[in-house]
Amino acid sequence: MSASGGAGGPRVRRLFDRAAKAESIGEVIFQGLGAVFFAVGSALASGIFTLADVFIIPTGSFITSIGELIDSFIGGAAMIINFGAIASAVSIGPGGLFASPISFVIAIGVVLLGFYVLLAYISEEDTSNFFPLIGTGFDVPTPGFLDAEEEEEG
Repeated sequence: MSASGGAGGPRVRRLFDRAAKAESIGEVIFQGLGAVFFAVGSALASGIFTLADVFIIPTGSFITSIGELIDSFIGGAAMIINFGAIASAVSIGPGGLFASPISFVIAIGVVLLGFYVLLAYISEEDTSNFFPLIGTGFDVPTPGFLDAEEEEEG
């Protein structure tokens, strides 16, 4: 059975060709050991890169999402203030109708009011036993249980 027609095909034939061109058995062994060390080194490098990717890719995604969250939170407020400034500039500029020169101040007030409403909602104590962590404040009556309702506690 020839090496070129059996299992392995052209790869096995190339190995036999290299072995035939070698001048000594030591050279064949040296090439074989070099191939084994190269394969082990490649596997180790691939494993290290894979372990690094296990930490780097989720961390990068987390940092990107935090950046987008901050951009969406502050970017929306900045857009409102920017539109207020543009409206104020257009209203007092040449050809303007002087309809709303204080729209910039109003835009800043709207953004601050929005922040205040958000902070008031976040700082409100949640006392719900029906939908926890939603902030509804709706309690389902639980008669017959041994624990006291929140209104009955002293």
